[in-house]
Amino acid sequence: MLRAVSPLQTLTKCASALRERKNIKNRVTLATEIGSTLDATGLSSNERLIAQQIVAKLIEDEIEEVRRAIALSVAHSPHLPAELAEKLAQDIAEISIPVLKLSPALEDRFLEEIIDSGAIDRMKAIACRQNLSKNLCRRIVAMGKKGPVLTLLENPSAQITNHTLTTIIRVYGDDGQIEQAVLDRGELPDDVINELCELTETHVSSFIERYFKLPKPVVDVQKGRNLLKTVKTNQTTNDPSDWWDTKTGAV
Repeated sequence: MLRAVSPLQTLTKCASALRERKNIKNRVTLATEIGSTLDATGLSSNERLIAQQIVAKLIEDEIEEVRRAIALSVAHSPHLPAELAEKLAQDIAEISIPVLKLSPALEDRFLEEIIDSGAIDRMKAIACRQNLSKNLCRRIVAMGKKGPVLTLLENPSAQITNHTLTTIIRVYGDDGQIEQAVLDRGELPDDVINELCELTETHVSSFIERYFKLPKPVVDVQKGRNLLKTVKTNQTTNDPSDWWDTKTGAV
């Protein structure tokens, strides 16, 4: 019967392989193995430090394939030191994006700097993060790039405030993709509904059609505004039957 390999044995093997300066294929394998070892239970603090040192060496590897393998391997790790996570997050996009999406080691301060750089692919990666903070949501929207905003709206755990959601609707009120992503987040808060009533006639018409699932014919904008004002967040359906008839249009 084969015995399971212990984390310590794997760590010893990884350290030996690193010293022997294996070829690219073997270094990629090493990068993949060290990720699970870094998070293994039962490692002493000294052993985990050795694992982190191996990760640090692999992050410096001149071969992109090796750095990509280590990024994928440790992106989710709670034991990855912040300075190593930041180094990976500043590498080329292929290497940085998994870390920007997943790493719990990255602090908001660092992520703010990445957002402020304006790199769309990196902003989209940050917009995917679990429980993204209110501040980072606001900063992504403030950059005015549709792609990251759409990704943010599609992240159900993103902490988008009413103010930020209203800003999105005001800026992208005539964009069908953005509007649909807003609707897909569920019932809108009253504050947001009230702000919607103040949008331009074109924006209101477009939004009413989608929110109440109406056909394309001309919508009575003022009646639509009045109906929006009556919508409450605890409603389970949006019923425009008091002012819209499916056969004749506005009542």
